Amino acid sequence: MKKVIFGLSCATVMAMATSAQAVVIIDDNFESYADTTAMQAVWGASGVGVLDTLVGNPGQSLLNAAGGAQNQQTIATLQATPANPIVYTVDIYDDGVSANKRMTAGLRSAGVANLIEMGMYNSPSHYAVRAVLPGPSWVAFSSIVDDLGNPLNGDGLNVPVVGWHTFKVVLDGSTATFTLDLNGDGNINATAVLAAAWNAAGIDTVRLGIGLSSAAGGANFDNVLLEQVPEPASLALMGLGGLAMLRRR
Repeated sequence: MKKVIFGLSCATVMAMATSAQAVVIIDDNFESYADTTAMQAVWGASGVGVLDTLVGNPGQSLLNAAGGAQNQQTIATLQATPANPIVYTVDIYDDGVSANKRMTAGLRSAGVANLIEMGMYNSPSHYAVRAVLPGPSWVAFSSIVDDLGNPLNGDGLNVPVVGWHTFKVVLDGSTATFTLDLNGDGNINATAVLAAAWNAAGIDTVRLGIGLSSAAGGANFDNVLLEQVPEPASLALMGLGGLAMLRRR
């Protein structure tokens, strides 16, 4: 028998608690900007990024056409811990023209004590990640598979795939777990787990674009989501707070 609490089912209350499990720092799909000026007011005018009103996932996106600079936001300093992991997700469009492309989404501290990047890099592979916390520099997304689990283009290295791809990293203070979802269809095509010893400087900058030259041109960025998951005690308080609100009704 389904138990009901103050007119709402337990399932509904649990769903409310689940929706509160992450504190959203940035959630940007670029749909609200009227033009490049409005977008750069948020993401900075020093980068080469412009608002692309024709290519988005869907709708609009930020286009970094040539590399050499990046658009970025400064945020309040975040610390990653096992109880409070940081989750960063970005969609990046790959035109498939060449593997000689350097276009990434990143997190870092102003002093570059913590540096996370994911996206497309020409060495050691087209799809690669980086964790300097200190930790390893560029590491390939190896053993890329298709949505059925079959090896994609041999070992998947240095082979561009045309489409919008979802890159995600979860930081827990000691590791950086990256995933690659080709075509953003919910199927994880590759995973990379890197040691990432966290520096006390935390992170305070969110970047789109690598700031280096890109011989094969640029890329589009969309659906930028930066979250931090509260520790369990905070979640419990959120749940109790929700029940208290229900009782007062």
